[in-house]
Amino acid sequence: MAGKDDLNLNKNGNSEEPAAATGGKRKWVILLLVLLLLAGGGAAAWFFLVAGDAETAEDVAAAAEPEPEPEPEPIYLGLDKFTVNFDYQGRIRYVQADMQLMAHSQDIIDKAQKNMPAVRNRLIMLLSDQDFEALRQVEGKEALRGEVRDAVNETLKVSGDEAIQDVFFTSFVLQ
Repeated sequence: MAGKDDLNLNKNGNSEEPAAATGGKRKWVILLLVLLLLAGGGAAAWFFLVAGDAETAEDVAAAAEPEPEPEPEPIYLGLDKFTVNFDYQGRIRYVQADMQLMAHSQDIIDKAQKNMPAVRNRLIMLLSDQDFEALRQVEGKEALRGEVRDAVNETLKVSGDEAIQDVFFTSFVLQ
């Protein structure tokens, strides 16, 4: 049997664990809880302090860069319909196109209107010199848009921002 020193009896006569063993477990549980709280607090402090600095650095970098100026509204100039014939494999073929010139400056639009006879002449010559097979493909039409833009800018003797920026076909028929 166990000795009196080994067991403590409560009022009901049941045995309890020794008092020293119960106090030791409590100390370990409390110590573990304190360590968990410290670890959680350290993680939270790191998250708010270090992660907050990263966001602040991004904000500072974004604020340091000047915002790009918004591009001015495009201005369009519609050209009268072009109907041009050309030879394709010994047969006469036709291309009919409606175009819009686009610029960001009213000055270049005014200059194009003032020089419309020279612009139309240059475009008729350009269209009549095209390859029928190439114009049947999307790539051929896209290439022609670039050629038309370049031809108009050459005719107007302009370049850069003060030039026709793009050309759009609003109708394009091949026969």
